[in-house]
Amino acid sequence: MKKKKLSRRGKIILVILGCILLSVVSVGASLIVVNKKEVKENKKENVNYKDYFLDEATTTNDKKLYKLDNSEMVEVGSLKSGVSLSLESDSYLDKGYFKLKDKDYYIDYEDLKEYEKEEKDTFYLNYVPYNESIKTKETTNLYQDKDCNTLIASINSSFTFPITIKEEKSLGVVINDNLYYIKRDEGEIVENKNTDLGHTDSIAALVYHFVYDSTNPEEKRECLNANSTICLSDTQFKSHLSYLKENGYYTATMNDLEMFLDKKVQLPYKTAVITIDDGFFVDAAIKVLEELDLHATLFLIGGGKERFESKNLEIHSHSWNLHYTGECPGGQGSPLKCLPKDKILEDLKKSRDHLNGTTVFCYPFFEYNDYAISVLKEAGFTMAFIGGRQRITLNSNKMLLPRYGIVSDTYVEDIARFVKVD
Repeated sequence: MKKKKLSRRGKIILVILGCILLSVVSVGASLIVVNKKEVKENKKENVNYKDYFLDEATTTNDKKLYKLDNSEMVEVGSLKSGVSLSLESDSYLDKGYFKLKDKDYYIDYEDLKEYEKEEKDTFYLNYVPYNESIKTKETTNLYQDKDCNTLIASINSSFTFPITIKEEKSLGVVINDNLYYIKRDEGEIVENKNTDLGHTDSIAALVYHFVYDSTNPEEKRECLNANSTICLSDTQFKSHLSYLKENGYYTATMNDLEMFLDKKVQLPYKTAVITIDDGFFVDAAIKVLEELDLHATLFLIGGGKERFESKNLEIHSHSWNLHYTGECPGGQGSPLKCLPKDKILEDLKKSRDHLNGTTVFCYPFFEYNDYAISVLKEAGFTMAFIGGRQRITLNSNKMLLPRYGIVSDTYVEDIARFVKVD
């Protein structure tokens, strides 16, 4: 996905911060080790510390952070184990202190190891920053998690960071493409023009069902025989998703959507949600999602999640075995509307356990009543989807989220109309 651009003032703020601290706490950043020499375990007298220098390294233990004051090293903060560091070439001092690249901070060379690159999810880069910032107190503490249980860095200085995520007790800030949290009570919120980008107050969710491989005649025949109305070829599915890709839409995750509805984040104008119901004829859809690098959610009936493993697809509940007709009065007779509570709860627990404790649900046949909603909540679900052909808004009921049903005669022009922000 394309990264969001900050306003000129916002850029200046980040540049200034970058000259002081930011890369210091860049956990997991994509850096390359260019010097292969080994870092020794202990300091030695009369050692040329160039022999042990690493351009990029990671702390293996908690480390102190220093500033140089009148030829003396003064402690000004600390870094936790696992923090990646970018060091300045030929910047070593006597006793093995190395300068952090482009910053006036130093670190002891002990307990460093070569940086090992790792992939990470950067979903938060798609969020639109608030035009509010948090100004920290005399000491700035950065945490790895929203509950602020894991401290990453502590610096004896005040900073002002644009706010990207608003949690109840903490605020998420993006520093050098990394997400960190600051406790609300460790700073004050101030107004800042961090971005000129707008954000959406409504999102279109699309619901697909069957997508078949157009090069496989047998699969096509099976799909059309199962239900021709909701059966699409992979080429038609790709034409829909290509429109989203080519026009710069962010395909949000369920976590993104829930945070949006809880007013914790701002999503870009061009945001859409792609969902796929049931779990039949999904392989061809996954190939398209991976090819275009877009995200979708599968609502799975029963088990077998292992069949659909993909970084582009998350899986949530469509019940374990409540997707059949004729059980209850009205509509198609979804059993969720009238079965005894204990039977429903047993089914939902089995589905949730299989899907790593999911809290997101899709009603079978889009059918629900007050009883079904109450049982879902008791089972631990916090969001649920129906049909409705409407956009999801900030005022939408999280247990009745509408979607646009996509059928065999849905064309690209229809998709454009559904996702367009008025």
